[in-house]
Amino acid sequence: ASTSEGASLDLGGRRCVVVGGGTVAEHKVRGLLDAGAAVTVVAGEFTPALRDLAARGELELLHRPYARGDLAGAFLTIAATDDGAVNAEVFAEASERKVLCNAVDDVGHCHFAAPSIVRRGDLTISVSTGGKAPALAKRLRQTLAAQFGDEWGVLVEVLARARTAALEGSGGTRNVDFTTWAQRWALALDGDLAGMVREGRAAEVAEGVRAVLAGEAPDGDRNEREGSVAIVGAGPGDPRLISVRGRQLLDAADVVVYDRLVHPTLWEGKDAIDAGKEPGAHRVDQAQINELLVRLAREGRRVVRLKGGDPFVFGRGAEEADALAAAGVRYEVVPGITSAVAALGAAGIPVTDRRLSSSFAVVTGHCATGEVDWDRLARAVDTLVVLMGLRRLPEIVERLLAAGRPGDTPAAVVENGSLPGQRVVASSLAELPAVVTRAGLSPPAVIVVGDVVRLLRGREQLDPGENSAAFSVASTENLADLAGAERGPGDPRSTSL
Repeated sequence: ASTSEGASLDLGGRRCVVVGGGTVAEHKVRGLLDAGAAVTVVAGEFTPALRDLAARGELELLHRPYARGDLAGAFLTIAATDDGAVNAEVFAEASERKVLCNAVDDVGHCHFAAPSIVRRGDLTISVSTGGKAPALAKRLRQTLAAQFGDEWGVLVEVLARARTAALEGSGGTRNVDFTTWAQRWALALDGDLAGMVREGRAAEVAEGVRAVLAGEAPDGDRNEREGSVAIVGAGPGDPRLISVRGRQLLDAADVVVYDRLVHPTLWEGKDAIDAGKEPGAHRVDQAQINELLVRLAREGRRVVRLKGGDPFVFGRGAEEADALAAAGVRYEVVPGITSAVAALGAAGIPVTDRRLSSSFAVVTGHCATGEVDWDRLARAVDTLVVLMGLRRLPEIVERLLAAGRPGDTPAAVVENGSLPGQRVVASSLAELPAVVTRAGLSPPAVIVVGDVVRLLRGREQLDPGENSAAFSVASTENLADLAGAERGPGDPRSTSL
């Protein structure tokens, strides 16, 4: 177990010595300069970037190997060499002079582990594995950097000003009851403040926080604050594919209203309401969902309306946005990755390919007998994607064949796209219903019809059926010939290659 304790050092103006002049040393130097240190680099050779920094007067270069005495007057040193003997010498001198030392990838010659750092203004987030797994620390830093944007640095300044104003109004810290002060801070930070700053509402955040800290809103009644709704796309299935913004809103949500296809880990531990709909068995109608969202927001709650895929691709998200706007409820829409593209991509099937498909259309299988113009889709679209159509697959295939789509057109069904249980079957269009029945596929599933199915390259089950001509899986060598042979100049789906 680690015996280290995290601490932030004030390096402003302090002499820091880096031994080594390569890319690793350059990375360490940039971190020290960001912290305001006075940096000296000792090495026989330097990267161009280090020479440029020295030319601009931002650091000092000693163009020679490390020598004992180089650490005189230093507060901290970093040994960034690939020579263990040099690292040991640097560590020995640092120990004698009471100088903090870190040898890169050399835990035995370190007084401290240098964390991976994300800086946003005066906000510093550090990750350390005690030198045991620096690659993991780097990966976590990248994740944090994506999650915490520049608005967090601005938020720190906003909160500092609000804190100062509240303390001045109460006569300073001597007159503050710190139990009450802590409770007020908890209330003041209860919300998506960084999101508000990003939207240009920093002044509103500052005044709201100041009012809470000053005791002007002591009870924290939800009805006293403005509620909001975020209509968030959860992506095709795998919970890791939700957007960073979607994850942030979920973390800050008071309640989540989720659909059937949303992975449960996304709303786990939250006050959650199931508004999902089984195909053919609507449990909550859309008008009721709209009313629920408005009511929850008017109660002062931060609501996330979580939908599978993208909320505006057959997700009725626009209807909910209209209802919220009509009710005067503040809302935002966070796009998601639609399964119409992502589920196929997870299976290795692109919806477009410059050699085979220059267009695609997405339709819902719920409208198989009514609103969809199957005749036009059969003739004019290279790749046809059908969502929520598995139960009507025989009917859809019949309509496409009747409209002129060749029976030997490649087709596939992707079940549970992007999830561990993903299954894919492919065949000719004419045989697809029988193939799906034999495989026992069930919703959720995405249907795709078009030459792009050839790009499966044999990675999944290819079943041409017993009574139709088998289609070949395309290779890069024969794609152009294949496309040209199958699309004459008069074919409305013909693509110039």
